[in-house]
Amino acid sequence: MAEEMVRAETVEAPPAKMEFRLINPTEAGFLKHIEWNKEELEAAVRAKVDSYKGIVYTEDTLKSAKADRAELNNLLKAIEDRRKKVKEIINQPYADFEKELKSVTALIKSQTEEIGKQIDSFEDRQREEKKQKIQEAYDLAIGDLKEVLPFTKVFDPRYLNKTYKLNTAISEVNARIEKVKRDLETIESVCGKYALNAKDVYVRTLDLSKALAEEKRLKELEEKLEAERIRKEKEAEERRKDEEQRRIEAERLRKEEEERRAEAARAAEQAKAQQKEEIPWQDEAAVQEIAEAVTSGMSIPETEQVQPAQEEQAVDPFEQKKQEPAPEKKVRAKFFAIGTREQLKALTQYMKDNGIKYGKVE
Repeated sequence: MAEEMVRAETVEAPPAKMEFRLINPTEAGFLKHIEWNKEELEAAVRAKVDSYKGIVYTEDTLKSAKADRAELNNLLKAIEDRRKKVKEIINQPYADFEKELKSVTALIKSQTEEIGKQIDSFEDRQREEKKQKIQEAYDLAIGDLKEVLPFTKVFDPRYLNKTYKLNTAISEVNARIEKVKRDLETIESVCGKYALNAKDVYVRTLDLSKALAEEKRLKELEEKLEAERIRKEKEAEERRKDEEQRRIEAERLRKEEEERRAEAARAAEQAKAQQKEEIPWQDEAAVQEIAEAVTSGMSIPETEQVQPAQEEQAVDPFEQKKQEPAPEKKVRAKFFAIGTREQLKALTQYMKDNGIKYGKVE
């Protein structure tokens, strides 16, 4: 009995017929045309409008012009209000019908949304599986460039579209990885000491031209700084040379001044020495010694000159006599000498050796 009751509960009634039918009015019973007194109203309006044609208003009739305009505006408003009322009456059945119909379509939309959620969940899972496969291909190809080129930089959301084939997406990812490897090799071989800076720009932009431009900028900056350094070194060297030259000149002037002062000191010392050496000449014994040394060397008196004897020779009256050179005239000079005893003795010997007469100064 219980079995029969269960069966009775599971018996389903035949579904209602899925048909949208109009009952009143039918499609053929809808209002096809609104009849109204068009000819009568149009004739009256035309007559009213014609009554204003040709009127020329002046400043004096300005009030009349405003009144005429107001009368026509009131007529227009009356006609428009009537039109809107007709529209409201005609649209009211449709507004009620639309409201009733939406309550039915809401049932369908509610179920389609439920089904759509399941479809979205299924498609999300498919996209996630596709993305995972692309990630696996990336992990296999990336090598040690994972930090330089993370997955987010090679992945394109378009890869998850149904129209984008998985193999095409994997090929593009591999191609991007290979391009980055080639670009980094180019940077390493071209950029030299600034390779690290260029790589930093490349990692941020994945643009080889920008990376090479950064290397060029840094190189030009280095050259500029080096030129500035050399210029400053040259200026410093020139300043050093100028200072050295000034120091040398100052040293020269200092030495000249020292020599001048030393010479002046020596002259002063000599003057003092001469004054001191004049004192011994007051010593009668020293004076007598020098006088004797001087007078002892005088062999010929000053006023006499002994001529040597000459043999008498025959004279040829026709022989042309030779012009004998006139004897050089000797002069007397009185002077005294101041010096050491040894210097005066040497002076006396010099005069003896050269036949110079000398004697005491009276």
